[in-house]
Order: sequence, then C-alpha cells, then structure tokens
Amino acid sequence: MKVTFLMVFLPITTFLFSQNKTGCISGNCKDGKGTYVFNDGSLYVGEFVNGNMEGFGKLTDKYGNIYTGYFKNNKFNGIGKFERTDGTKYIGEFKDGRRHGLGTQYYSATYKEKGKWDNDKFIEEANFEDFVVEEPYSFCQALTSIINAATNNFESIKGERINALIPDEYHCNIQLKELSTVSIHSKNGYSGIYFKGTSHDALIKLEELKSLLNDCLQKSCFKTFLSTNQTNEIKQYEYIILSTTDNCDANLAGVKIIIKATIEKNAGSVVLKIIPKP
Repeated sequence: MKVTFLMVFLPITTFLFSQNKTGCISGNCKDGKGTYVFNDGSLYVGEFVNGNMEGFGKLTDKYGNIYTGYFKNNKFNGIGKFERTDGTKYIGEFKDGRRHGLGTQYYSATYKEKGKWDNDKFIEEANFEDFVVEEPYSFCQALTSIINAATNNFESIKGERINALIPDEYHCNIQLKELSTVSIHSKNGYSGIYFKGTSHDALIKLEELKSLLNDCLQKSCFKTFLSTNQTNEIKQYEYIILSTTDNCDANLAGVKIIIKATIEKNAGSVVLKIIPKP
C-alpha cells in the first residue's frame, strides 16, 4: 500500500470559512505567527518567515487532510504528523514535503510500517522512540513574561533602539509571534499590532484577541478588572491588575493591559498595549 504525501503549496480560501476571504486574516503572516487562507481552500495557522510557511504550524488542505509540524520554504520539513481523511496517518520526519528519515505510517489499527523512509518510500524497519508533535511556542507564556517585565518598565526585555535618532523606543527581546510592529517606549510602555485591514474585520479580530487574552489571564497568577470603552472611532478593553498570588510579583498591581480597535472610514487596526503602573 502506498500513500503519497507530496503537496504543492499555492498562494492560500478555505472550506472552513463561510466568508470568501483569502490571504492573511489574523496575526503576523510575514515574520511571526498568523492565520492564512489560500486560494485553493487550504488553511494554515502557524509561523512565517519572510512571508513563507516556516517553523511550526498546522495546514488543513481543501480535502480535509491535516499536517501538523514543522515547515521550511512552504513545505513539510522536520518532524510532523500528516493525517488523511481516510484515517491513515504518518508521524515522523519529512524532507521537502515527503516522508524522509525515521517515521511510522499507520495504515489501519493493526497494520503499520515503522522505520526508515527515503523520498516517500519505506526502506527498512528500525526501532526508535515515537515522535511527539507539539508546538514549542506559547502565546500565554510569552505574554506573561512581557507582563512581568512591566515591573521594571520593561528594562529586562528591551532590545536595541528601533531608530538611532529616536532615543526612547526599543525592540522587544521576547516575541509575541501574533503581533507585528512591536516596540517598547520609555513612557508609553509595550505595544504591538495584531491586525490591519477593514473596519468590519478589525472589530472581529478585537474579539478574537480578547478571547485569546482572557484564556491567558484565567491561567495567570494575577487577578484583573475589565472595563470597556466604545465610540464611533474606537472599541477598547482595558484590564488592570488588581492583585497577585504568592507565585507572582506583587508589584504588578496597577499594570494595565489594553486591546483596542481603531476605526477610520473603511480601515481598521487592532493593537495590544501593556502599560506599567504610574
């Protein structure tokens, strides 16, 4: 039995989305983590480098087959799992979109081929520990580290100046891959762009970011109070840290976490800000 895995990746609509939208629909699809909808009906959620699928991600093709794992140059490269709609799956190493290296092909509950693969062909049996396919990056973990740094005005995570002519604006040494154009300002704190697009989509993406943020805050070691501000031009959620548990720095009380959608005619954007206490 032979299963071919090589896939050609063309620029990205998806059967999962009722709206006919293509391209980058959230996050940072240039150099970070985002969600991209291809023209052929495929959906990719994962990391990008120079606009290409590179790093860890999940691709669901137009037929419903799912690959979860590492990419390079828009192809499966490294450890990954490919699950077909017929129930078969392969977990192991890939090279340029093909099974290559060590891996296990599961054809049914009782039959599998475990061993060495070369250019999508099974070569010989081999013993090895089963591969675990999981994302090494955590939005919540990175976000918590940035919030914790607010106690020292982000000095511990400041990188180089963004511009030599601007003395008070810096890059951040911790990457939230869903954001783009991130900076640390000496007075205004941390900020990054989550979305740029139409005004309608900006409001949708604001709620998406809110859900992502709420999930992190529920797992965190601090308690927050949420307030909402909305006008014709903006919609904003502001979280202020009220108190912390024993596992968290008490000096975080007073730190603000703000997510805001700004609406200008047909254009909109969503930003995340973290502001140290006064």
